[in-house]
Amino acid sequence: MKTTWTVALLAVLCAGMLSAQRTSNMAGKPAPDFKADRCLNEPKDGLKTLADCKGEVVLIKLWGVKCGPCLASMPEVQALWTKYEGKGLHVFMLERQGHSEEQIRQVYESRGLTFPQVLEGNFPFNGVGSIPYAYVIGVNGDVIWEGHKGYVGVIDEEIKKVKYLGLGKPEVAKEVEKAAVAFGAGEYAKARDEALKAKEKKADDAAVVADADYIITRVDARAAALRSKIDADKDARRYHDAVAGLETLSGKAFKGMEVATAAETELKELKADKKVKEELKAWDALTKLQDSQKKLADKAAKKRALEEFARKNEGTAAGEEAAALAAKLG
Repeated sequence: MKTTWTVALLAVLCAGMLSAQRTSNMAGKPAPDFKADRCLNEPKDGLKTLADCKGEVVLIKLWGVKCGPCLASMPEVQALWTKYEGKGLHVFMLERQGHSEEQIRQVYESRGLTFPQVLEGNFPFNGVGSIPYAYVIGVNGDVIWEGHKGYVGVIDEEIKKVKYLGLGKPEVAKEVEKAAVAFGAGEYAKARDEALKAKEKKADDAAVVADADYIITRVDARAAALRSKIDADKDARRYHDAVAGLETLSGKAFKGMEVATAAETELKELKADKKVKEELKAWDALTKLQDSQKKLADKAAKKRALEEFARKNEGTAAGEEAAALAAKLG
């Protein structure tokens, strides 16, 4: 009997050791740097690196198009995204079976998935054993959990610690808290002003000056990134996106900053431009066509409609987009 119990105990201990070994041992350690260069469902906040997301919660999940358990777990990821998007959660899905972008897109579209899928980037997270496998990065930038199941409760608890949305910094000096709170609320011009005030008032306090400069730099970077996207959208004649960007840059968030004043003037000029109006009209029409095709299963019919649209709107960016979409349908 004693021998039987001894063998059983050893078996349990060995199983525990093996189970403990089946992790990457990243939990409890600083997360490795990562960067998403291009995503399906690009993050609306534009935050796609570890530095960007610090102070908030990150879910990195490895999955595969042909993995049944992976597909079965998609609804819980969508539920998390629906609950916490824009509230401190960042999701980066990594397809690990080597399937094409089109195959990944089909999974997302057929299941109504709206969280980001990394298409190009650098994510040194290899997982352990079978997929799905996930990592949760906490507000301090450390990996706080890894495994196959159980991340939902971890995220629910960790997200309560998020203080300053988008700041990339979990804590700041007390004198700079007003600026940090304003930044987290999306009041970037106010955040910049408050940071300048704190910096002037506590010019001899290195910690305060450093945090104030950090926030000022963060505000300027946010405005610069938006400005860069507007320019890229204008070059591509994606005027709907350019107009939306200019409305944001000239709106309440950046009001009073030089970039906001310039954006307001540019927005008026853009809306008055006849060629831009034609492009916007074509984009509206293409959006309506795509909406009408969502439930259309006949690929040949979709292709014909897109080709017809391209002919009617030849010379516009929307017409070129329709032609490209038609070509993808084979």
